Amino acid sequence: MNVYITKLNGMPLISAEQYAQQMVADIAHSIGVREMGIHRYYADDESAENRSRRLDGIIAGINWGDIVICQFPTWNGMGFERALVRHIKAYHGRIVIFIHDLEAMMSENRRSMLQDTVELYNEAELLIVPSYKMKRFLQEHGVQPGMKFIVQEVWDYTTQMNLTASRTLKREIHFAGNPDRFRFPYTWNYDVPLKIYSDQECQNDHVWKMGWMPTDRLLLELSGGGFGLVWYGDESWHQYLSMNNSLKLSTYLAAGIPVIAPRGISNQCMIEENNLGIIADTLEEVTAAVKSMTEQKYQEYTSAVAKFAPLLKEGFFTKKCLVDVVHMLMRKDMYTYAESNETYSMSDCAFEYVCLNESYERNLALSWVFRGEAEGFLVYDADTGKLVWEIRNGLEHYLLLKNYPQKVRFIVKAYIRAAKGKLVIAESDVAYVAVKHQTPSKVSLIMPAYNAEEYIARSIDTALAQSFADLEVIIVNDGSTDQTQRVIDWYQTRYPQIKSFSQSNGGQASARNTGIKYASGSFIGFMDNDDMLRPDMIERLYLSATKNECDVAITSVYQLIGETYGEIAVYPMAEDIAVTVDEFFEHYIRNLSPVIWNKLYRASLVKEHPCAVNVTFEDDAWTPYVLSYARRICYINAHLYEYDRRIRNTTGIHASWSKPIEEKFLDHKAFVMFFLENGNPEKGFLLKRLALSYMAAFMGSYSYPKYAELKEEIERATNCSILRNDE
Repeated sequence: MNVYITKLNGMPLISAEQYAQQMVADIAHSIGVREMGIHRYYADDESAENRSRRLDGIIAGINWGDIVICQFPTWNGMGFERALVRHIKAYHGRIVIFIHDLEAMMSENRRSMLQDTVELYNEAELLIVPSYKMKRFLQEHGVQPGMKFIVQEVWDYTTQMNLTASRTLKREIHFAGNPDRFRFPYTWNYDVPLKIYSDQECQNDHVWKMGWMPTDRLLLELSGGGFGLVWYGDESWHQYLSMNNSLKLSTYLAAGIPVIAPRGISNQCMIEENNLGIIADTLEEVTAAVKSMTEQKYQEYTSAVAKFAPLLKEGFFTKKCLVDVVHMLMRKDMYTYAESNETYSMSDCAFEYVCLNESYERNLALSWVFRGEAEGFLVYDADTGKLVWEIRNGLEHYLLLKNYPQKVRFIVKAYIRAAKGKLVIAESDVAYVAVKHQTPSKVSLIMPAYNAEEYIARSIDTALAQSFADLEVIIVNDGSTDQTQRVIDWYQTRYPQIKSFSQSNGGQASARNTGIKYASGSFIGFMDNDDMLRPDMIERLYLSATKNECDVAITSVYQLIGETYGEIAVYPMAEDIAVTVDEFFEHYIRNLSPVIWNKLYRASLVKEHPCAVNVTFEDDAWTPYVLSYARRICYINAHLYEYDRRIRNTTGIHASWSKPIEEKFLDHKAFVMFFLENGNPEKGFLLKRLALSYMAAFMGSYSYPKYAELKEEIERATNCSILRNDE
């Protein structure tokens, strides 16, 4: 048995298509695979007789049972490729198709090619695909059941050059691509330099035109430092990058520099898990990340790239694919990249709740509660059995499904990674859109909203997905100037538990007080318009508060930054057990976590002590103030609230960081004096200790003498009333 691989000749040497095919063939040759040369030509003008003779010459050397790895597309057209496959089969060769590009996904005018392309792929025994998403896409569009797959993961970029990338941070971005194809260089107006490596002109004063460079010179230039950019020209290219591998990405990594790539790129997981660079949503986010980059962080990236790059430079990803091809075709027990169809029940792993709701703009919102340790989730169409989406994070609990009709039903499966693929450990009930009915409100959830049209739908979705039925959601539009009210109105017309109120812009505290005024529940919770609730948050806090006869129930919090889940508001307390406010303050003083939104409060407590207005740090001012009037508090350490900084990094608090130190001090003094002056006089000693803890933290962060003066003033006071008199 021999193994052959096709090699494309005759395209311009500077083309990525020619380079990729020749590189793969050269790597294959290094492990004993034979070359089958294919010349690039205009095949449509060739007669069937001439084509047959040409193909007989190309494959004349193969024998019965030889494996032929076809690198497709050949760019000679579908007719040529179909004829090549037929000839190989006539010689009893075994066909593997190595998919470099899926032409049908490269532009709208090529979509009609998809069915013919899939029929061609079905002639093969095995497909080498760029990504898991491409595999799912082909399965959903007609690739035959039982087709074997190998996932390439990333392009290699072989070179013999001994490159030592600069470890000094350069705030510049490299882009090896043609401006006409991607367009964004023409509108680049950021103050971070963009270096373009192309022979095409780009009339933009903010762009450095480096010109086209041969491979060795390009790698040498890139190794001087900075960041390599992989980006898209439009949404069609964005979708393309989500399924295909970018040769640019490998070029930058082989040169030793970290990469910047759009969220959703096929290599996102690889980039993040190996710390190879930055994943971003927008070019504004890209340039902000480069401008704020520290020398230490850049060195962490370059060090990680230096460890990873030899895999690409030595061709190990391609070698692994080619070796797996032979194993997969020759062995019956080889299931590389297979997904297990069997569900292994684990006693400590189960879906406790699943919910499907209609979401804004004709979408569906799927939410679930999973107990146990999962590494990811697979979402299936319950009626067709097709895989809809994969989530590679066991902490996720929400998925927006775009452009699905209401009648579609879904099943969620939790998995862990095992030696032979993904091992499904639990399966949810079938989720479907159910009619919602109004019920008496035991809990009121209040959400201030301001200019949040881009993300408030997700927050509302997670509020509506709560497993607690007796919930009203009060949304107060605080003078938004965008389409926030339009989103709110859409939900209010469809969900009876949504109540909406509008007011002139007065800030979050003012909006919360408006919501408090109209709240009818016996408990009240708060939520920001860009955060998320886990589906069982309200139920678990309500049950704990009522069972333990508490005024306040608290949960720990996940803070989301990028793809990282960090823990905040975590207390070393026993769970689901009532403690006195004095006991809670002992933990609170040591862990200054004044957030308002990870709690359920007895409604009477909140209505008697409304939120602090006209204070910059309103949560810091109000939370200790209202807690000082509580009697009993309970705690659930389950991270049921998610404080999401992935969507909106710029807030009023961040803006306050840029204030002069004098103004910062006045803001800090204002919130401390609020809870000292207005808090429960019987708990004055606790509030005083809390204030001194804040002063110690501020003095450690700021060299400003007035903090020490205020600290001394608080220390001299024997109780809060003295502070009021002094002021």
